[in-house]
Amino acid sequence: MSKGTDVSIYIAEEQTANILPTTPIWHTVRRTSDSLKRTVSVSESDEILDTRFEQGSTADSAEAGGSIEFEFSAQSQDLFFEGVAGNKFTVVDGLDVLEIGGDELATFTIVKHDRKLNYIEILTGARIGELSITGSTEGKITGSVTINATSYDDQATVSPVVNPLPTTETKVLSSVDVNTFKLNDVNTVGTACAEEFTLTISNNLTGKGCLGSQSLIANRFSEGRVTVTLNTTVALTTTSKQWIPYVISRETMTAQIGLEDKNQNGYIFNFTKLELNNDGISDTNATDDRTLALELKHIREPMTITRALSMPITQAAAARMDYLANTVLPETLGNL
Repeated sequence: MSKGTDVSIYIAEEQTANILPTTPIWHTVRRTSDSLKRTVSVSESDEILDTRFEQGSTADSAEAGGSIEFEFSAQSQDLFFEGVAGNKFTVVDGLDVLEIGGDELATFTIVKHDRKLNYIEILTGARIGELSITGSTEGKITGSVTINATSYDDQATVSPVVNPLPTTETKVLSSVDVNTFKLNDVNTVGTACAEEFTLTISNNLTGKGCLGSQSLIANRFSEGRVTVTLNTTVALTTTSKQWIPYVISRETMTAQIGLEDKNQNGYIFNFTKLELNNDGISDTNATDDRTLALELKHIREPMTITRALSMPITQAAAARMDYLANTVLPETLGNL
């Protein structure tokens, strides 16, 4: 028997769909849980013979993928951010900026290795279809990603992962690490008092199967519209009540959520054009404060994620390359 603590998950970006580069860079995924697996759908035969017994079934389709849940920490989910964005972090005015909504998503190979049983599941051609981040006034900042892959194998006896990068050791972020929460350029502290938020980025992937591929799994996933939503609950105040008419006027709003750990690793989620789809004004009773459960959708232009690390990203990259140079033996290079 094995437990979740016996399972490690590794991820590497592919050169092209389902093909790793000659020297893939493997990252160990920090997570709290996952549902990565192959799921097969079957249908019963409708044949009628000379008995009343069931006549068997066929495997009709399959999906490879699932979700990975995590506690948010600096640099630990950057590959997920880039994967769902369809872009890379680029340096703008000394800061790393990621634009959401690139034309084509990168693909990844994901290896799920049960070390105790040596049970190895390999998903290739994997795309990050959706990512969400959630926070509230109490507890940790958490998130999840949805994975859609085009190939699955669980027959390997040797893991393809060689010399994975060391896991990040950055602090898990919690409510106290939220240093900015602005709506329409107004700091909500003392004016609208944000209580919780959920950011969701979805690529609305659709899978396509091809006759002749001899695979039950979709051979390709196509990107649909980019849907970015921000749901947040704020106190009903003289400030926040001014936003209620926006659900009719369709006037857009802005938002900014900043997170920073004690080592000054920071992320800012910038929303420049949000429409209010539901003001979510609460019902009234004798005891509860009145709130607005705002449902906002970003439109027409990319939202951005700005990253500022205590170690400059160029220095971090150099450190990782030094690690590889000092740990990968020459005779193993060909197996990477």
